[in-house]
Amino acid sequence: MLAAAFLLAPAAAVQAKDVYTIKAISAFPKNHPHNLGLPLFIKLVEEKSQGRLKINWLGGPEVVKTFDQADALRRGSVDMLLYNPFSFFKPLGAVFMCRGLSQIPAWEERQTGAFDLWVKIFREKVNAEYLGSLNSLVPFRLFLNKKIDGIEGLKGLKIRVAPLYIPWMKALGAKPITIPPMEIYTAMQRGVVDGFVWPAYAIPGLGWHEVTKYEVIPGAFQIEPATIVNLDKFKSLPPDLQKVLKDVTEIMEGIDTARSLVRMETDWKIMQAAGMKKLVLPPADAKKFVELANDVTWKYVIEQAPKYGPEMRKLTTKKK
Repeated sequence: MLAAAFLLAPAAAVQAKDVYTIKAISAFPKNHPHNLGLPLFIKLVEEKSQGRLKINWLGGPEVVKTFDQADALRRGSVDMLLYNPFSFFKPLGAVFMCRGLSQIPAWEERQTGAFDLWVKIFREKVNAEYLGSLNSLVPFRLFLNKKIDGIEGLKGLKIRVAPLYIPWMKALGAKPITIPPMEIYTAMQRGVVDGFVWPAYAIPGLGWHEVTKYEVIPGAFQIEPATIVNLDKFKSLPPDLQKVLKDVTEIMEGIDTARSLVRMETDWKIMQAAGMKKLVLPPADAKKFVELANDVTWKYVIEQAPKYGPEMRKLTTKKK
């Protein structure tokens, strides 16, 4: 309802007020397929603020290295992270792994209290105002260049990881290797890694289907981008412009998720046409595969983040 009302609301009369500019970056380069919703996000912010709030998207890791962006925002070197995975904030606290473990989409987290807890955590640990998560529900999948018959076949394989799925891969006996996202193509091509974990869409847009043979089914976790603004910068904005940022983010949570779920299906057709195959794990292995992902990761998070981990698990677990 918010999205419809917001998009259809008549524009207010333009008033001569100060124009505010936000310097923003993203975890991935501008042309990266995960960023497809950002131009609309930026456009809506400018339109709904009557041109008083402009987001200057400077770029991605070529401006600030991906894994340095959280600290850059915390220090105020940049004003905003438009799209940055929660688990990339893990050096500032293991609690940030919880978003990928959540069983509910971002809009439901606004209802359970998880959103409000994220606001508190980001203010405390990143000096940032959490606006929301533009994408939900898309699962992470394991992509391989070696055929396996079950999870035993993962032992000893070199898998490119992000912080979220390191405990999972270790529990499966794989060897986790951390490299920047934009180096995955070359790593797969040269055999530096045997596989990688990534959300189940955007692979063709990155060209990774050219160097990848298999997609393992089922997946685990869910996609986990954060949109946040440096807290000092956010507080410097007038209240009505703060509200514009919050409202547009909430709208985009639904729009971008729907787009991504459709993209997941169309991308598979492209990957399949290129020769990729699905490796469907046997039922018992599939069950263990998913259970390990959740159990060992939650165990790790709660041990490392006892202040917020248990409460976040409670607020993001789907009610049966």
